[in-house]
Amino acid sequence: MKNSDPHSQPLFQLRQFSFYYQGQEQAVIDQLSLSLFADEITLLMGASGAGKSTLALCLNGLYPEAVEGKTEGVILYQGKPTQAYAKGLLNQKVGIVFQDPESQFCMIRVEDELAFVLENLAVPREDMQAQIQAALELVGMEDYLYHRIHDLSGGQKQKIALASVLLMKPDYLILDEPTANLDPVSRLEFIEVIIKVQKEKQQGILVIEHQAEDWVERADRMVVFNQASQVIIDDQPAKVFANYQDILHAQRIALPPAYLKRQSLPQSSPTAAVPVMEVQQLAFRHRSQSILHDVSFFIYPGELLAILGENGAGKSTLLQLLTRLKQPLEGEITFQQKPLAQWSEYELRQRTGFVFQQPEHQFICDTVYQEITFGMEVNEMPSAYIENRAAALLRLLDLEQHQFQNPFMLSGGQKRRLSVATMLDETPEILFFDEPTYGQDAQTTKELLGIIDNLQQQGTAVVMVTHDMELVAQHCQRAIVLSEGGIVFDGPPCHLWKENQLLDKARLRAPYHERVTQKAATIG
Repeated sequence: MKNSDPHSQPLFQLRQFSFYYQGQEQAVIDQLSLSLFADEITLLMGASGAGKSTLALCLNGLYPEAVEGKTEGVILYQGKPTQAYAKGLLNQKVGIVFQDPESQFCMIRVEDELAFVLENLAVPREDMQAQIQAALELVGMEDYLYHRIHDLSGGQKQKIALASVLLMKPDYLILDEPTANLDPVSRLEFIEVIIKVQKEKQQGILVIEHQAEDWVERADRMVVFNQASQVIIDDQPAKVFANYQDILHAQRIALPPAYLKRQSLPQSSPTAAVPVMEVQQLAFRHRSQSILHDVSFFIYPGELLAILGENGAGKSTLLQLLTRLKQPLEGEITFQQKPLAQWSEYELRQRTGFVFQQPEHQFICDTVYQEITFGMEVNEMPSAYIENRAAALLRLLDLEQHQFQNPFMLSGGQKRRLSVATMLDETPEILFFDEPTYGQDAQTTKELLGIIDNLQQQGTAVVMVTHDMELVAQHCQRAIVLSEGGIVFDGPPCHLWKENQLLDKARLRAPYHERVTQKAATIG
């Protein structure tokens, strides 16, 4: 690591630091001691719910002030307790890109959002345009100055969030799962932007991630939390993954593909003669912009279908059309041989399920338990059934200890698991996921995929939008690739990995082992 010198002065020093939400006896962060330095990239990993995002908000000064909570111990920033800094100063010095970028936007348009940041910094108006343009160019979003933020894809929003933070010229940068919503090529480009910023400014960066593949060779240091947010490993990333695999497995941390054996390929798609859903010549426009055109395909019972493509390709829009949350401009969708438009809302929601990209969009109750049981109560299920089914889902998705907590107070990974649980009170005929593994640790991802496998065996068709090519290679029987508004590939993933020009066009990357095999064949 860069800071092996014992006399090197840390930027942050945490001494026996603990954080509690008000009314909770168990600490979210429990007696944490840790130093962070100004000139290194630190990769922070741990199970979902281990307190990683909470730590980020404490370092940034938002916690405990922004929530009802209390702290014990101390956090020193440049040798001074964080609470000794003037209100708002630490927020500027320690920039953070949140797990959900939408949570930090205040304005409607990109230009207004970035100008708002500069206005709060008292930057003269005549200097704003140049600074905004430079920030957008740095993150590759210079063509989106006048776009509405709401119209951007999840990955594009993440880049705008980074640009807004960089405008504050922070001394330290925290990235909370910064690449989870990015397509594979954009993920690499985003990481290279971060590396460029770090090298130019010798800036300290803390990266919170569940998927470390692209950070192993780039991060200087890796810190691993246990469930009590205590440091159990602190070393160089390559050494951690090579030497501590049993501990990482126990802490629900995914090993990068380079440290895993190649997995067996999924079985071929089901050969049922009658599709559960048919899509014919679908087209959709948003204002004057064509998003999708002439999209046609079938979905069969019991298959796991991945929808792939670059950020902004229309993947989430397609899911919303398939679930009737949006209406197509042209074309027709039939579900069980009946036009989708002719299904009653009640019957359609009974037989299909949709898990949003942002889980908060589907929460409507005050507690986790109420959220899980809401649909069962609406459907007038017997109380004994509701109680038993809710207990099983809470146990299955590791939410038992959070059942009386407000859903919005959960970690990102816990929110995702809850959003899945709300869709599983019955076995739907078709289930749609928008980024199902976003924010999930290795064990929860495995459990979610086990649930999906069980649903498939019962005949449920599962359609997922994902940027996780390893997941596609190991679990999906079929993949559809969207590019420039249309379908450019529809077939088994093993065939897709050989289409290098198509992958480049759609900003996708073949999985690690496939890339290694192709490279070896080229050298040979």
